[in-house]
Amino acid sequence: MKTKMNAAKMVTVALLALCTIGTSTTALAEKTPNEPIELKYMGKTQNQPVFQLNLNNPENSEYFISIKDENGNVLYSEKVKGENVTRNYRFDINEFDLSSNDFGITVQVTTAKTHKTEEFHVKSTAHVVENFEVAKL
Repeated sequence: MKTKMNAAKMVTVALLALCTIGTSTTALAEKTPNEPIELKYMGKTQNQPVFQLNLNNPENSEYFISIKDENGNVLYSEKVKGENVTRNYRFDINEFDLSSNDFGITVQVTTAKTHKTEEFHVKSTAHVVENFEVAKL
């Protein structure tokens, strides 16, 4: 009987530890799938955030992509050409900096033909979830 109570307590403590803190990162600049240019948060790979950029163009077009930090410094840029181009970007940033209020990334996509620029601002938000379970023993 005593081992069953100890096992139940351990399971309860383990569940409490799992549910105590949960964080999520969202791309506040997410667009609908019908947009010609969209940026989506895909999750984390190796504990680093991954974003997917979709260029939904039916004809062969050229784009200039620029990724900047919150101070406007260019972190990465490239020129892409093609139809319905998809790129995944993984940001090498630690968990502390990612959850900081100062964290921010801007993704700019400019069409070479019209020089029209679309800009996406990415910010991180964290949510703390705390659950308690009370059981009569």
